[in-house]
Amino acid sequence: MSEIKLILGDCLIEMKKIPDKSIDLVLTDPPYNVGKQFGEWNEGKVFDKEFHNEWLAEANRVINPCGGGMYMFWAGMTHLKPMIDIFGDFRQLIYWTKPFAMMVKNRKGYHCFTELIFWKVMSDDFYFNVAENQKDYFTTTSCMQRPLEHSHPTQKPLPIIKRLILASSKETDTILDPFMGSGTTGVACKELGRNFIGIEIEPKYFEIAQRRINQTMESLF
Repeated sequence: MSEIKLILGDCLIEMKKIPDKSIDLVLTDPPYNVGKQFGEWNEGKVFDKEFHNEWLAEANRVINPCGGGMYMFWAGMTHLKPMIDIFGDFRQLIYWTKPFAMMVKNRKGYHCFTELIFWKVMSDDFYFNVAENQKDYFTTTSCMQRPLEHSHPTQKPLPIIKRLILASSKETDTILDPFMGSGTTGVACKELGRNFIGIEIEPKYFEIAQRRINQTMESLF
C-alpha cells in the first residue's frame, strides 16, 4: 500500500525537513512567473531567481542519485534562459504538444502549443525503465475541461504524469512534488503503488488534492 504524506505549507520550509537522498523522483510544476492567480496568491510576472535557486537546491539535495532524477514542467519560452541557468545540466527535454490549446490573442509571434518538461538525473547510475522509453514527446489536450472540483490554473494531464512515473520509478519508490497543486501527481502515485510526498502552500488547492487522493483507489495489480 502506498504511503501518502500531504503537507500544507511553504516548500522552502518543508523541504528542509526531508532527509538527504531520501527521494527517488521529484516530479513537479513550479510557478512560471507569468502572472497567474493561484487562490489568494499571485505568482507575478518577474522571474524570482532567489526562490527558484532555493527550491531547486533543496530538490537536488533530497534526490537519491540512483533514483529517477527530476522532471520539471516549464511553460514554453517564458523566462526560459534564467531557469536553464539555475536548473543546470539536464539529460533531456521532453515536449508536451497540446492540440486545441487556448491561443493567446494579439500576440506577435507563433502561438504556443508546446510545453517543456526538463528531465535531470543525478548520476550515471540513475534508474530508467527502458520499456517505457517510446518517444520524447506527448500529444494530449490540456485540462481545460477538467471538472470544476479539480480546478487549478496549470493542472497537468494524468496520463502524462503516469508515464513519467512509470519510466523513472519503481513500485514503493518515494516521489516528491513540492508544488502539489490539485494533487494529480499524488493521484498517479496512489494508482501506481508509489509513495508520495506532496507540499502545497494554498489551502484551497490543498483541500482539493486531499479529496482527490483520498478518493483514488490503489491498483491491485
